[in-house]
Amino acid sequence: MQNHKSAIKGILTFFALSVWTGTIAQQQQQQQQPQKTPVEIAAEQADRLQRDLKLDNYQVFVVDSTLQTNLAGVMNEFEQMKKGGMQNPESYREVQKLWQKKTDDTFERIMTLEQFDRYLRISGMSNKERKKKLEEVKKRKESK
Repeated sequence: MQNHKSAIKGILTFFALSVWTGTIAQQQQQQQQPQKTPVEIAAEQADRLQRDLKLDNYQVFVVDSTLQTNLAGVMNEFEQMKKGGMQNPESYREVQKLWQKKTDDTFERIMTLEQFDRYLRISGMSNKERKKKLEEVKKRKESK
């Protein structure tokens, strides 16, 4: 019985050490990887959207430019909030929503209805919100 308890204790200790060293190694690896710039992030996202939505060259240019501008804008605003001592997560969410709306508004203007629908799906918008948004977009595009 004592050997059984000792073996279990040894296994648990080994498991705890493995998890702990794995966590430290992961943290060190993350610290060594340089953070991507808004330009790099925007380029990756524009490439992904080009593939997923079959964007033409003009659309890719606008998507990339919009993402570069808006990612830099939200990052700068977050940095200013952080420097100002802002700690309320809701304030950060509101800023993120504002910049997301700017991005969505631009994408809505340059994408077909089908592309924009697919973009909203990829973005993770709920079906209810997506359908409501698409109806609004249809009305705006029809009134032009």
